[in-house]
Amino acid sequence: MPVTPAPTLGKRSSADADLHTPSSRKHLSTLTSTVTSLERTNHTLQQRESRLAAQVEEQRLEIERLKNERYELFEAKMEERRKGEQAEQLWAEDRLVLTGEVALLRERNLALTNSLEELRSQHTVLSTRHASLAQSSENEISLLQARTAELERERNSLKAWENKAKSLSIELEDERARKVTEDGERKTDDALQKEVKRQSANLAAVWRENEALKSEVHTLRHEKKSIDGVERAAKEVERALHEEIRVLQEQLERARRDMDSLTQTLPDPASTEPSEIATLRTRLSTLSTLHSQTTTLLVQRESTIRDLRARLADLAGSSKDALGEMSQRTTEAERELRWAKEGRESAERRERLVRKELEAVRRQLAAAPGSFAGSSDPERVKELESLVQSYKTALEEIHRDSRDAEERIAKGMGLVKSQDLDKAQEKISQLEEEIAGLSSSVSDLTSSNTALTAEVTNLMQRVASGEFNPAYERCLELRNNPARKIWGIRKQELEDLKAENGELLERLAELDGLLAESQAGAGASTGGGAAPVREGMVPRSSYDRLKAEKEELEKAHAKRLQRLKEIFTHKSKEFLEAVYSLLGWRIKFDESGSDIRLTSMYAPKGKNGLTIKFTSSEGHFGTMQMSGMMARSLEESRQFWVVERQSVPGFLAQVTTEMFEKTTVGSFALADIMRIRWIESANEAVRLDEQLGTSDLDEICQIYEGKALYGQLPASSILRPPPNDFLSAHTLREEHVDIRLTKMH
Repeated sequence: MPVTPAPTLGKRSSADADLHTPSSRKHLSTLTSTVTSLERTNHTLQQRESRLAAQVEEQRLEIERLKNERYELFEAKMEERRKGEQAEQLWAEDRLVLTGEVALLRERNLALTNSLEELRSQHTVLSTRHASLAQSSENEISLLQARTAELERERNSLKAWENKAKSLSIELEDERARKVTEDGERKTDDALQKEVKRQSANLAAVWRENEALKSEVHTLRHEKKSIDGVERAAKEVERALHEEIRVLQEQLERARRDMDSLTQTLPDPASTEPSEIATLRTRLSTLSTLHSQTTTLLVQRESTIRDLRARLADLAGSSKDALGEMSQRTTEAERELRWAKEGRESAERRERLVRKELEAVRRQLAAAPGSFAGSSDPERVKELESLVQSYKTALEEIHRDSRDAEERIAKGMGLVKSQDLDKAQEKISQLEEEIAGLSSSVSDLTSSNTALTAEVTNLMQRVASGEFNPAYERCLELRNNPARKIWGIRKQELEDLKAENGELLERLAELDGLLAESQAGAGASTGGGAAPVREGMVPRSSYDRLKAEKEELEKAHAKRLQRLKEIFTHKSKEFLEAVYSLLGWRIKFDESGSDIRLTSMYAPKGKNGLTIKFTSSEGHFGTMQMSGMMARSLEESRQFWVVERQSVPGFLAQVTTEMFEKTTVGSFALADIMRIRWIESANEAVRLDEQLGTSDLDEICQIYEGKALYGQLPASSILRPPPNDFLSAHTLREEHVDIRLTKMH
């Protein structure tokens, strides 16, 4: 019987574990390889984990750095925004100040323009009045001089007639004495008697003529007296006219100087001239004195009217201000009084309520004396006492406020008493009545002034037109008057034409005679030879007249051409100035008209500038030449616009734009353009970031610069740092700029 070993609790051997079997070895190798692969995988995972941890740490550090940079950018942005707001506020304040100054200057300019127009209108009116017054004075002086000359002639004629009458009376006395002598001698000669009768008839005729002359002298004296009366009436009318004329001081002084100069040119009254001329000189001096007195009176009246108007305006303004102030103070007093009454009534009501509540509490305390032992009753009493004390304090303040209001009402401090209000109303009514009275007086004075001005104008027109009353006045006509001059000119022309016509008739008769002689000679001759005839000739007067007319026509033609040339020069200058102001180019034409030179207002002066010359040949084809330092930089533009597209206006527009950007004025516009392009570039970068999904700033910039280089975007819009005032001036793009900065980082 075989012996079986007893089981043990120790470690089994490899033989007991069945490891030597093929299946066990295979399973063991499989497990070993599995463990090896797992260890290798574990090692790989550990390496990957350490690498990921390092990457996570790097990302965390990068995030912290980006957060710090973003915070710094945000602080810089807020600082720039604050500076921009301050600058914008200062600019707004400066703009308000400048706007106010501009408005004030415009108002002053408008006021000065209105005053200038008023002064011009017044100057025109005064010039017209001065011209009319000077003309009337000249007409009056000429009329008086004509009257003086006529009276002088009449006086001389009367003296001649008087001398003739005296001589005739002497002859009559001689004839009578001779007749008495002849009667004494008693001669009966018939011839002597006939002579005596004839002499008697002659004496009778002379006597009748003498009587007629005496009656004519009497009539002339009567007419002279009537002329003196008419002159006195004219003087009275002239005085009345000068009393009503309203003119300014300068015109009156000028008229007075003219009148004084006229009076100074008259002869001296101590000379041997007639008394009528001295009387006329005295009248002229009297008129000058009246003229000066009228001037003073008119100035006084005008000053009185101006004072009345100023006083009326002051009274109206003061009454309006007083009325507004009184009404405002009345409203404030009523409002404060109403508030005081309402406060007093509310305080009294609250005081009654508090007293009732206090009495009720006291009655409750008196009804329950044993309740004081409790702990809540003393607290309730203290609370009620504090409430009563607060009510008393409030009531005292209300009473004090009401007393202050009453004292202010009584003293009139800031308020109005009823008596003062009534007095102010009475004063306002009086001022309104006075204003109405002054307005009526001003209207009456204005209407009377208008009526007097119209009457003076009518009388001046009548005097200037030569209107007179034939019953009291006689119109004296000057020898060298305009009508007589015109009549003399026409008469001279008629005589010249008659003389020319006579000469033409004589020449025609002479030609007829020569023609008849030539015909007779032609009929008598057999050889057919005609007598020579003189060439046709015209009279010398016709030739002179035609020559004078030709010279006048040539002068008129030259004058019209000169005037037309001046007008064309002026209009062409205005046209060139308008082109220079609107388009910015100064145009100069050559004398031949084939060359045109253009100079821009934005180009520098001298050799550093730009001059464009256009030359045309045969009116259709032309050339363009550029000179100056700036011409080198415009070759590409010339090639693009002029050579390729045949557009000179486009070339000039581009040149104007470039030169404007180079000036001081254009620098501000260039800065604005750069800001706008930077905004566009930032937005384009954000859009590329969103499309590509990348966060690399260098990659985005390279893509954007590549687009700009290949023509998909403008070359001037490549990313560049923004200006200092970008964040404050362009707040509309802040969100896009923030997104761009965040995503690029």
